[in-house]
Amino acid sequence: MKFLKYHISIMLPLFLLFFAVESFYMLRQIIDNYESNINNDYSIVIVSKVPLDKSMLKQKVDSVDEVKIITINKVINRLKDNISANDLKILKESLPLFYSIKLNKLPNSKQLMNIKKELLKISGVKSVSTFQKSYNKFYNFLIFNKMLLLFFAIFVAVIVLLLIVKQSEVWIFEHKQRFEIMSILGAPFWMKSAMLYRVVIVDSILSSAIVSAIFYYFTHSDKYLRYFMEIGISLPKFNILKDGVLLFGIGIFVSIVSVTFAIIKLNKE
Repeated sequence: MKFLKYHISIMLPLFLLFFAVESFYMLRQIIDNYESNINNDYSIVIVSKVPLDKSMLKQKVDSVDEVKIITINKVINRLKDNISANDLKILKESLPLFYSIKLNKLPNSKQLMNIKKELLKISGVKSVSTFQKSYNKFYNFLIFNKMLLLFFAIFVAVIVLLLIVKQSEVWIFEHKQRFEIMSILGAPFWMKSAMLYRVVIVDSILSSAIVSAIFYYFTHSDKYLRYFMEIGISLPKFNILKDGVLLFGIGIFVSIVSVTFAIIKLNKE
């Protein structure tokens, strides 16, 4: 019963650590996908009195990737039956030029404001529409959650280290006599600690397997995939080989460091 309790006391903090790490990693992927989707669909509209080209715009904004002129022929064609040819010609000459600009990366709010200011400095440019409010709120919400999860993951990692160290100290204390006998017999450090290392490795395998199963189901369920698609988010799928092995590696590292620290600390005492 004591042995089972010890396993649970190690597995629970590892489970929390794995859950926090994978949640942060998944949210980072969601934000990256969201940024990519926005950047593909997002464009800045410029109204200018003079013709513009990509090289001219890149002198002001390095991130300019594509420049397209927005034709207004359809609008003019609708009017040609209602006004004279001479008036239509005057109208065409008086209308400004419209350009759609795509960037090679999605700017934040501050960068977007600077881009607008730089574009307005170009001679002949009358106005610049960045449509900033259309994505800022949700994008900032995702960024805030990303930072929140990062701090939470770091906090959980510190707590997990302390808990495993404390549980390791308890385990060593309960087997103190065994350690003392092995020390008298001249057993090396790794041999005295082999049993404890085996325990934390097994617990890391079990905890990472449970968290992997939860995230695999969550990211492969049609129910959740449809829900995220409805709100415009591409939910990354959990990869057993890649993500599962990563979680296991983190667990092994944290566990071994914690156990080693506990043993060194007690040896000094």
